Amino acid sequence: MGWQYQLNSSAGSWQGTTYNAEFDLDYIPATASAYTFIAARDEANVITGNNVVYFRTVDNAGNPSSAATYRTGNLTYGGEAPSFPGDGVVTIDPTTSDTNEFSLSWSEATPTDGQNVTSYYYMINTSPPSSLATLQGNASTYWDNGTEITLVAAALPNVNKGVNTVYVVAIDDAETPNYSPSNYISGSFTLNSTDPDNVGNLVASDSSIKSSSQWNVTLTWTAPSYQGAGNLTYLIYRSVDGSSFSRVGSTSGLSYVDNTPASVLYYYKVYSQDGAEAISSGTNAVSITPTGKWTSAPGLSVNPAVSSITTKKATITWSTDRTSDSKIQYGTGSGSYGSVEPSNSSQVAAHSIQLTGLSPGTTYYYKAKWTDEDGNTGTSSEYSFTTDAAPVAQNVNVTSIGLDSAVINYTVTGASQVKIYYGTTNSFGGSTTLTTSTSETTYSTILSGLTDGTKYYYRINVFDEETAEYEGTILDFTTLPRPKIATVRLQQVRGSSSSTVLVTWTSNTEISSIVTYYPSANASAAQDKIEIKLVKAHTMLIEGLLPNTAYTLIVKGRDKIGNEALSNPQTFTTATDTRPPVLANLKVETVIQGAGEETTAQLVVAWDTDELSTSQVAYGEGSSGNLVNKTQHDTDLTYNHVVVVPNLQPSRVYHVKAISFDDADNESQSVDRVVITPKATQSALNFVIINLSKAFGFLGNYGSN
Repeated sequence: MGWQYQLNSSAGSWQGTTYNAEFDLDYIPATASAYTFIAARDEANVITGNNVVYFRTVDNAGNPSSAATYRTGNLTYGGEAPSFPGDGVVTIDPTTSDTNEFSLSWSEATPTDGQNVTSYYYMINTSPPSSLATLQGNASTYWDNGTEITLVAAALPNVNKGVNTVYVVAIDDAETPNYSPSNYISGSFTLNSTDPDNVGNLVASDSSIKSSSQWNVTLTWTAPSYQGAGNLTYLIYRSVDGSSFSRVGSTSGLSYVDNTPASVLYYYKVYSQDGAEAISSGTNAVSITPTGKWTSAPGLSVNPAVSSITTKKATITWSTDRTSDSKIQYGTGSGSYGSVEPSNSSQVAAHSIQLTGLSPGTTYYYKAKWTDEDGNTGTSSEYSFTTDAAPVAQNVNVTSIGLDSAVINYTVTGASQVKIYYGTTNSFGGSTTLTTSTSETTYSTILSGLTDGTKYYYRINVFDEETAEYEGTILDFTTLPRPKIATVRLQQVRGSSSSTVLVTWTSNTEISSIVTYYPSANASAAQDKIEIKLVKAHTMLIEGLLPNTAYTLIVKGRDKIGNEALSNPQTFTTATDTRPPVLANLKVETVIQGAGEETTAQLVVAWDTDELSTSQVAYGEGSSGNLVNKTQHDTDLTYNHVVVVPNLQPSRVYHVKAISFDDADNESQSVDRVVITPKATQSALNFVIINLSKAFGFLGNYGSN
């Protein structure tokens, strides 16, 4: 990704020119090649004198490099440091001497307004340090002369035979004193002493054995140019405060190893002593804190383990037997890891790295890595873990689809939340959210406020515990159309036995067929005719209507879930009844009643009509002629008629007609039906006498007629 920097500290917030919202950090893009400090961003962290700039890298996953890889640079800032006159110099008296005894004086420095000079520092044969801290922290190299601008004659440190240079700088009384290494004045003098010179290039280095807490400082130097009487011995002095030194050893070589008692800050000076025991002025002090270096990586005290595994995250922890940074290399194949290694640069013994951006239901292989403060890196064995499966919604179906609502049923597993998107296009527009259990659970969600007869698209998205959203499949359903009745038509049926109307209509969806009708003047006489079969094309025959009567008729119906459709009232007037009843099934039965001279015959005439009608029979003797006789007119209206014609003569021919009148007084007659009445039967006495007469002949012609 790029770089980050810090001024004068590697702790706290790291800076950059560009903000990354995903990882909440500032960085300098990798493509940048230069950076100019900006007061608004950097001024608060800049100090007077030397400023240490720390650099580190940031990878594309937002992980910074470890402390062992930091790079540093130095920037000097003088601030408003006291300044010397342009012609200011350091005056040394004498300018040439055979002995190391000189006095110093210099021009007075001018501080900025409101400030005062608090100290002048002088130094011999070494230029002003870049930082105020170094100036104030090494009292045997940078000598504090207070506010005095003179130094009485005295032996000066770190002088050698030949030309020597004195530098003077000043600081003020600001809360952080203003100091600039470039604001100095100088002067030179010549020493013609026979004392040996000081050693050159004095360097202190750390040669400690850290694993055994053996704190060693190795001093090296080069032999002085002028060695006096020769046969030099080098005297080693050490201090813990930079002012009070004590001798800790000597050597005739060009190096010395000092076994120090602790790992603290030490100051060292070296004096040259020749064979005549003449001693040099002593070097400037060098300082060092012996810490040593580890030569091997920390060992594992607790093996790596994985916890808090979710669909996209996992936390890996382990412990080492001493402090180090923390890194994880991981990938989806054994031994094959990605280039990005999540890390933590803090030096700790208990390590924890959270992996993010993982894929659900995936097995990952990983190794823990750690690097100590001295750059020794350790690596664990390979381990693996599997992320939680992605949440799913399954067994999705839609029930209870109505005009303006529907119920979506589904079973979710591993989801903390469900969001149902829905709308009349696959871009949706509406949504509803439900918090769910992560265990497998079935839910039903009602979608309301829908439009009837409309196709809706919906999708169930599930969310894991990390609030990551997983898209479902787009499905659809169609709300029930609101039942509507159209094209109601009425047609009177001609030639029917009663006033009859054929009613036809259509509906936009399958509904039952209901016709409510009543004489317009008598709504209380309303009747319903019902057909429960659900259809779209409807036909209903309404019979038995009153003739020449105004009727009101309403068509209705209900769909499969009870939604009702209702037409506007329809009005019509039935026609006048001019059609006579239709007679059918005429039957005539003869019956004899009585015996002998009192015998009579009767006819039983029965027939049916196709409408309610009265009953009467016309009859006459003979097979033709006028029907002069009629039975009494039975005015009861019925479909089935029976009339008895009494008191007829036995063994006679009669012809009869059935007669019916409907309620509109339309008459209908049957065809003539000819019948013969049965002959009369003799009485029992006559039957005995006749038989005796035939047997004995004494009664003559009795009973022969």
